[in-house]
Amino acid sequence: MKKFLAVMLFLAAGAASAGPIELLTNGSFEKNGVGSGSWTIKSALDGWTVGTKGVEVRNNVAGTAQNGSNFLELDSTANSWISQTIDTIAGGKYDLSFYYAPRENTAAKTNGIDVLWNGTLLKHLEGDNFTSKTNWIKIDLSMFAVGSLSTLSFQASGISDSIGGSLDNVSLTAVPEPATIASMLLGLGLMGFTLRRRKQ
Repeated sequence: MKKFLAVMLFLAAGAASAGPIELLTNGSFEKNGVGSGSWTIKSALDGWTVGTKGVEVRNNVAGTAQNGSNFLELDSTANSWISQTIDTIAGGKYDLSFYYAPRENTAAKTNGIDVLWNGTLLKHLEGDNFTSKTNWIKIDLSMFAVGSLSTLSFQASGISDSIGGSLDNVSLTAVPEPATIASMLLGLGLMGFTLRRRKQ
């Protein structure tokens, strides 16, 4: 029985330390097929709501993807946006990470992207890139949910001229509370104790 309890606690510890669960669908935009070395304007993306101007999905053209083959430009024929609504727990903390790159051989004023959480601006991004390389920058943000549903949005905010910053590899995960992990470990320990008493 001691061996059983030790195994249960080991499994609980493993569960507590397991990687976070991804909450977003199609965060790297790979589910929307585009031919290699080409691009297209799409009015719909798996998992995402898309603005009326659509967004450019690129497959390693006018830049290279940070993850996989596809990445987005939100300034299609004009500034546009994407959003995704996910189930959340009010008061829960959430970690967001994504990659941003200013378009090659352009100035900051055309490369703006705004990040919004439930309509509130989290971060404004822009930058110069006077090279022919895609310079991806990882952005990490944390925020709290205020209800059972939360909406994450990215929108082009530079000059609306069909040239803009790039977006790729978007990830959103919930941050488990220490008390939740402790409760899980305690519950498994008590279950093992109860099974031991029954055996005796």
